[in-house]
Amino acid sequence: MADPALNETAPVRGTLVLFRHGQTDYNVEHLMTGTRDIPLNADGENQAREAGKLISVFHFDKVYSSTLSRAFNTAALALGETHANDQLKKPDGSWDIEKRKEIIELDTGVFTGRNHKTDPEILRYERHYEKPLPGGESDQQVVERVRKFYEEELLPRMQRGETVLVVSHSGIMRAFDIVLGLREAPKDNKGQWTSKTRVPNATPTVCEYEDGQLVKHYHLANPDVPANENKAVTPKKQASGPKA
Repeated sequence: MADPALNETAPVRGTLVLFRHGQTDYNVEHLMTGTRDIPLNADGENQAREAGKLISVFHFDKVYSSTLSRAFNTAALALGETHANDQLKKPDGSWDIEKRKEIIELDTGVFTGRNHKTDPEILRYERHYEKPLPGGESDQQVVERVRKFYEEELLPRMQRGETVLVVSHSGIMRAFDIVLGLREAPKDNKGQWTSKTRVPNATPTVCEYEDGQLVKHYHLANPDVPANENKAVTPKKQASGPKA
């Protein structure tokens, strides 16, 4: 009689690596950046390189970034430190990183460029999950576009067993937490979840999949990011897979 174990197939394992771009001057000055194309500062470039060292064990099949330069350049600088992803280089030596508007930062509307710690109008504004910022987007709208991108682009790659890197923004990282089932969206549409979680710059979160199901996630501390920020965003709730 044949051993049933010999008929079992090994699970298809995929890996999704997510992180926010490196630091910008707007980050240092506590200015709301939104979709404004603010470049990395020198510290941000160093953070991106250090993130690359952290993810140097991965051989990526695909890399995505948002359309903003701070995300794209973070991805490029990080890849330059991996020494295992030359297959992603174009003939001219540049990196084959696909820019996607679905993972651009939340549009902060009229608050863009203003200090979110001191501006009286921003401090008075009552943020809710489904409520857009004046002239901008709501957290719910961001989650919806990130979910579409995940379901159409990323999940099929996880099901095929690929290894994928996505470099985006703090608002997108929070949206991924909901899309991946690591935290719940506010049920009463009144939770101010975006104001409670600090997302450190250029600090990778690794999500491991088996047969298209999320089975493990963990956080890689970037030594070039302050320690009090590094420990801020590791998801606490373990998930067996993405929510519908």
